[in-house]
Amino acid sequence: MALIRTSEIRKMTKEQRIKKLDEYKKKLFTVRSELSSGGSIENPGQINDYKTAIARILTIMTELDEI
Repeated sequence: MALIRTSEIRKMTKEQRIKKLDEYKKKLFTVRSELSSGGSIENPGQINDYKTAIARILTIMTELDEI
């Protein structure tokens, strides 16, 4: 299941996209740090979900020349 769909990203304003991008980057960092410190995460697929969501946002921002 996708964290966010492309249609939802396109409806957002530039500021909302930047905010969501920062949020997903922080969550990805948190999950990775938990994993690297020897802990286990509840859903290992979270990493790929966050990476995909970040890539989607960046792709749309590039298309709209916001980067």
